[in-house]
Amino acid sequence: MYLVELRPGKEELFRTGDDLAAAIRRGEVDVHSRIYHRATSKWISITLHPQYKAIVAQKSADPLPPMDRNWTYLTAQSEMLEGSDPTPDGMESSPDLESDGAEPVERAAPPWRRLFAFSVAGLALLFGVQLASSGPRPPWAGNAAGQPAATAAAQDQDRSREEQVISLASTTTAWNEEEGPDEAGAAPTPVAKASVASELPRAPSLKLNALGDVLPEEGSAKKSESRASATTVEGLMARYSAAHASARERLEAGMRVARLGKLLASSRLTPNGGVTETRLGLAGVANFIRVYRQQVTLIEEEYQDTFAVMSKEHGWQTQALRQWHSRPAPKEPAALSKLSTSLVTGIDNVLALLTEEAGAYKLGEGTIAFEDPEASRRYGRLRRQVSAAIDSARVAGGEESTGPMSYLLEAIGTTRLPREI
Repeated sequence: MYLVELRPGKEELFRTGDDLAAAIRRGEVDVHSRIYHRATSKWISITLHPQYKAIVAQKSADPLPPMDRNWTYLTAQSEMLEGSDPTPDGMESSPDLESDGAEPVERAAPPWRRLFAFSVAGLALLFGVQLASSGPRPPWAGNAAGQPAATAAAQDQDRSREEQVISLASTTTAWNEEEGPDEAGAAPTPVAKASVASELPRAPSLKLNALGDVLPEEGSAKKSESRASATTVEGLMARYSAAHASARERLEAGMRVARLGKLLASSRLTPNGGVTETRLGLAGVANFIRVYRQQVTLIEEEYQDTFAVMSKEHGWQTQALRQWHSRPAPKEPAALSKLSTSLVTGIDNVLALLTEEAGAYKLGEGTIAFEDPEASRRYGRLRRQVSAAIDSARVAGGEESTGPMSYLLEAIGTTRLPREI
């Protein structure tokens, strides 16, 4: 006995192997079916059963049945031709046979008749089209065709009128159509020419040699500078001075951005943001001074090397060498450089002390009072150092210098740090 699951949920019990084989051949048992294996107590696929394998192998070994070759591509057309009656169109009956009562003999119609019919229909269509195009047009067709012509004529007439209108500045004689001769043949009155008298004065003549007398001195300086060739010591010194001027301009722009006017005023020492803002601006100034000094050092080194190379290459004389070595040095003096560094550091130390003692000091009119005596003593020492640096810089000519010290003294102005009490 064989228990087979034909489909999920549908089971069939076959008592003999022949019944199972017959079900396989009928297709009731296929590859989706399962059979119960008693030895393992499991459902397995029917494809693993030897009887199913034998039947499948037998089917694959059987030859295919012969193909039915009774087919054609013209099946529908042939059926239509078979169902039609060829007697009226394509067949003719013999009159002799009809009179004798014999069976009529069918004959195929000649093939040229269909072609002749198509030719006649085509010729008739062509004649109809030609007749329709050459015949009289309907009323609406004439109006539609005449409208563009009338519009074009009106445009030409307007254009001719516009061409006849002349301006007062014209040099030709013409008449306006509206003011032209009437139908009685009156003579037209020509329009008089508009004569424009040129009363502009003549341009004064200038002497090129006299331009140098009226131009400012800067023009002559630029002219002499342009004459200095790139291979001469004058040209090298001009480029050297321009490089230092550019570095000073960048330093001046940085000092303006910092906005440190009245640097030591009491308003910049307040604990509610004044000290912090002033210290940030001072840090920016210190950075600009550092960059300026680096640029000055780089300019000196590069132009000194350039001078050494050009003097040998072009064979400069002793006078050119003396002119280069006696050039005005725009570099910041060493004394002012140390004083500017000391001044910036001292002011920053004062601001750092005020930041530490925020809320523990009070500002008065030119005075400052600390709650901590030690902080007051530290502030006093720093204040005296800053004042000494300012006085020394002014004595050393820092206000007239072209370096950072002049900008620092300008930012400080007449302000002083308040005295401790």
